[in-house]
Amino acid sequence: MLLALGIAVLNATATAGSLHIIEDDYPAALAQAKQQHKPLFIDFGASWCHTCLSMQRTVMRDPGLRPVASKVVWLGIDTEAERNKALIDKFPLDVWPTFLILNPADETVIARWLGAASVSDFRDFVRHGAEAYEARRKPPSPAAAAQRLGDEARLRGDLPASAAAYARALELSKPGDGQRPPRLALYANALRKLHTPESARTCVKLALDEIDQTGDSAIVTDFISFASSCAAGLPKSDPEVVRLRVNSIQRLSVLLARSDAPLSADDRSDGYATMIELLDETGRHGDALTFARKRIAVLEEAAAKASDPTQASTYDPHRTETYLYLQEPEKAEKLLATREKEMPADYNPPARLARVLLEEHRLPEAEAAVDRALSKMTRGKRRVGILDLKARILAAADKPTQSVVREELEVIRSLPNFQRDPETEAKLQAQPK
Repeated sequence: MLLALGIAVLNATATAGSLHIIEDDYPAALAQAKQQHKPLFIDFGASWCHTCLSMQRTVMRDPGLRPVASKVVWLGIDTEAERNKALIDKFPLDVWPTFLILNPADETVIARWLGAASVSDFRDFVRHGAEAYEARRKPPSPAAAAQRLGDEARLRGDLPASAAAYARALELSKPGDGQRPPRLALYANALRKLHTPESARTCVKLALDEIDQTGDSAIVTDFISFASSCAAGLPKSDPEVVRLRVNSIQRLSVLLARSDAPLSADDRSDGYATMIELLDETGRHGDALTFARKRIAVLEEAAAKASDPTQASTYDPHRTETYLYLQEPEKAEKLLATREKEMPADYNPPARLARVLLEEHRLPEAEAAVDRALSKMTRGKRRVGILDLKARILAAADKPTQSVVREELEVIRSLPNFQRDPETEAKLQAQPK
């Protein structure tokens, strides 16, 4: 969405490639979908979310989406904007980005996609959503009906029912069904959200059984990431957790070695990041460094090919993270200082620069950078993290943090309900006044 790109939007509708996207106006988009008798597509994104930006700036601009461009009404939602708070409460998110396709007549969810997608995957997602809308008076297939039950349960906050419905959708999916890989990701994410030993165990077993059935696109990296998150709730020495690490490394190695795999630079970077983490967990730091160097090479090549600084900034979060991992903070500092000059209205470059300067223990400069970032921000979810960064900078400089903690609490309490983290809120509340 163009708001996430840091571009001023003067009209209600913007053009991204062949797509005409209504920006941050759910009532207008819903009315248009009703009038045109089309389903409503919603992209929930944020300017801090690198996958959101990659999807918006690459996949959603790709000519490969032209066959489905007119099948839905397209809506982009900036999840940081205060005016979208009620909508985000209505459709809670587990992952950024999340894409929904709705029936505009009753605002029920026809289809739900989490995270990154290849152009082919995304085109199929929209096409299947549009076909389901056209066939809405006919009963959906048993697998599709179960998936919709899972979507509905998630939106009303019933996580156990959501996981159970996604499990049923998988059970009913026929071998070779193109919807099976995204259903695997939905189910793994639902299990991850349950945060119980039983769900973690089920999730790990699911990954061990299905890791080779997730296709060859970004679904693989998301599925492994969700499974790894589940495994974090179990002992590291657990035999199944150990086997999951080994299998995940093998699966990612094969995928990342394929130059023809349908992965964007950002998708590859995600895969490398997961690989680095897994290798470090298994004590293979030398191999992890090798993959970190491959990762930065991919990111630098993609940034060099970008048409302008805004496009290039898509890769800034991962470049910064990788430079710090490789203990090359001076490269991250140079990148972000330049980007801040190129994109003076965007809070992300100074926020990331503050983190780098904190790592270098250059505290006065870090404090100045984080204050520049905060001066450009809304009171959305991301502000909580930047306020936490400021508190860490102040604490490192032996300065008082109480006023920052108070603001952090205020922002948390103003967030949509599903974005509020009771554990973080309790920790902040317990800090000395």
